[in-house]
Amino acid sequence: MCGIAGVIDPRLDAPGGDALVRRMAATLVHRGPDDDGFFVAGGVALGMRRLSIIDVAGGHQPIANEDAGVQVICNGEIYNHLELRGDLERLGHTFRTRSDTEVIAHAYEAYGEDCLTQLRGMFAIALWDAGAQRLVLARDRLGKKPLFYAHHAGRLLFGSEIKAILAAAPELADPDPHMLVPYLRNGFVCEPHTMFRGIRKLPAAHRLVYEHGAVRIAPYWHVEFGDDGAAPRSAQQWSDELDAALEEAVRIRLMSEVPLGVFLSGGLDSSTIVAYAHKAGLRPIKTFTIGFDRPAWDESADAERVARHFGTEHHVLMLHEADLTRTLPETVRALVHHFDEPFGDSSALPMYHVSSLARQHVTVMLSGDGGDELLAGYPLNHSLAFGERFGCVPAWRGAAAVAESMARLLPRRARYQAQRAGRLLRDAALPLEQGYFSKLALCTDARLRALVAPDLYRDIDQPPAATCPPDIASALRSDWPLVNRISYAGLRFRLLEDMLVKVDRMSMAHALEVRSPFLDHRLVEFLARMPAHLKLRGWEKKAILRDTVRRSLPPRMLRKHKQGFSVPLREWLRGPLNEMVGDYLDSQSTSQSTSAALLNRTTVARWLAEHRRGEVDHSTAIWLLLNYATWAAQIRP
Repeated sequence: MCGIAGVIDPRLDAPGGDALVRRMAATLVHRGPDDDGFFVAGGVALGMRRLSIIDVAGGHQPIANEDAGVQVICNGEIYNHLELRGDLERLGHTFRTRSDTEVIAHAYEAYGEDCLTQLRGMFAIALWDAGAQRLVLARDRLGKKPLFYAHHAGRLLFGSEIKAILAAAPELADPDPHMLVPYLRNGFVCEPHTMFRGIRKLPAAHRLVYEHGAVRIAPYWHVEFGDDGAAPRSAQQWSDELDAALEEAVRIRLMSEVPLGVFLSGGLDSSTIVAYAHKAGLRPIKTFTIGFDRPAWDESADAERVARHFGTEHHVLMLHEADLTRTLPETVRALVHHFDEPFGDSSALPMYHVSSLARQHVTVMLSGDGGDELLAGYPLNHSLAFGERFGCVPAWRGAAAVAESMARLLPRRARYQAQRAGRLLRDAALPLEQGYFSKLALCTDARLRALVAPDLYRDIDQPPAATCPPDIASALRSDWPLVNRISYAGLRFRLLEDMLVKVDRMSMAHALEVRSPFLDHRLVEFLARMPAHLKLRGWEKKAILRDTVRRSLPPRMLRKHKQGFSVPLREWLRGPLNEMVGDYLDSQSTSQSTSAALLNRTTVARWLAEHRRGEVDHSTAIWLLLNYATWAAQIRP
């Protein structure tokens, strides 16, 4: 695992021109504290920071082919590199190291740009072909590893994080005000956009080719949900194939020359990863979980049961409100620094802390990310199925209005449930595409109008799908089964832009690599072909997974409902943290004229007061604003 950066600029040939790429790489030292490496020639500069995991002694980057005409830097892991190496050696290629990155250089020689389809892993790659004067950038199929770029002032800059680009071109720290509404609505900005006008994300499963001053971007992979035309299989046959696919996906991710562990939340997905790691012979399995001092949010007891069942070396970190109160401003600044953008998912906070705990013991972790999206694990599947079946009934709209009106007359404890029922009924009357984005929105349009300046109202009127990749809306409108439509959108929307971003930035803040067996692209393709009714069986979510792991896990884990990796933000922000957050938001908005002009400070003050008194839950909006204000302060000249 590494951080990579680079630039194509004729001025790099001047004496001392390599200082620019060294400055870019220096911003990524947290991603790769073990080593650095540079290639500077012919107006091209590649730089990297290395976290040594495979071929610790010999895997120094950049790595070249035999005649040094191809130079490669890579952030990530290629799990089938030994298989590819054998194929390439039979074609006559000679290897100097055992590194998986060297395989990429020779695969490019053999297959050209199509070599990307041969790679099985998570990666962000930069490859310089000196003979063709061509730079190839690529990102893995599911978007586990990030890559940003800017085509600016006659040069191309790229990096694993935005801060690397800004180190070379600080003038690009220019906020895009039209990304504020998508951020407040979703908690993130969809690819290819960022919160900066001139900086873009390379989309997942895409390559960027830069030749003779021109950029072309194209996909190299796309997942299709539906029947593969193979002979019909029984449910048991599907389960047996899933068992074999999971076993392989976990086994190949245990490849490491450094200590390895597993994030264990106590849920079905992470428990499944522990089970298959145990089956593969990993001993002892080091497991890590996080707990809270509020029992309703604490899953550490469930994680402990799984740890005892498999005899793992288990580590628990308890988060206490008193500790967070002391450190919140400092922690939020650290989070925003690593995201480089405002990021609205508050579970980044526990992810940051549990990654710090894990790094004290291991360098590589496995996680259960992707299981919910691929196997219909979210309650969203139920609510949208309800809407699809009954949304045509006009009475739902009236019932929603009644429920939401009654909510204002009910005691505080009952008010929240009535509001929730009203939202469910209202969403049932929406088309699937609209209902999907409505269910996942962190801020409703009504809240946005109260919060942002009138100049941004046109951004509110723009439907959420308009600021997302068009394939998401196309999938939601398709004739696929509902489960498949939601799975595709889940992979391309919140998993890609929220969960994988959170895991990458928070783990790499501590130089910790995280691998996700459920997101092995071959396993993803297999599950995309699986009949939808095997995943959502009536109201039973992840039915086929439960059948497959039934003999391996404690029975309680199979009955456990989805809880999610989140924090008791609503309660925390009603206590001492409320006043602290209010003071911090106020100080940031008054000292940062740009952000202050875009937000209604009266609304912010009212929401803080209402939340403190327990009248309305504004915790999500407060967290969104806190992160935005912190980011705006950090990029201020």
